[in-house]
Amino acid sequence: MMLRGEDVAASVREWLKEDIKRGPSLKHELGKFFIGVSTGTISLFATLLKFAVEKPLLDKRTLACFVALLLSTIVALGMAAPYVVRIRESLDLYDEYNRIISSTIKLMTWWFILWLVGFGLGVARLFCA
Repeated sequence: MMLRGEDVAASVREWLKEDIKRGPSLKHELGKFFIGVSTGTISLFATLLKFAVEKPLLDKRTLACFVALLLSTIVALGMAAPYVVRIRESLDLYDEYNRIISSTIKLMTWWFILWLVGFGLGVARLFCA
């Protein structure tokens, strides 16, 4: 089978259309997953700090752990909020797609940093009394 230039261009055009359609839903689905990870981590540390530590107390490290994890949950909630694209005559779908993807990457980075800080502080609180 020999592909012609038109065939390749049509395939790329179809792929791009599908990717543009899925952009907002990927951000939404990723946000729902991150909410689960953040709240699960909060629950895990709350349980472990209650039962695995001799004297559970709310010191600065524990408080910072929960604040960071709560902030990561808030970032995930922002990602999970449904994204509405207002179709106008001047709207360029490719530019809108790039904007959605770049904001998703920024929010993912913020979520990961906040979650990692919270997780690290929680582990430090548990094992480095």
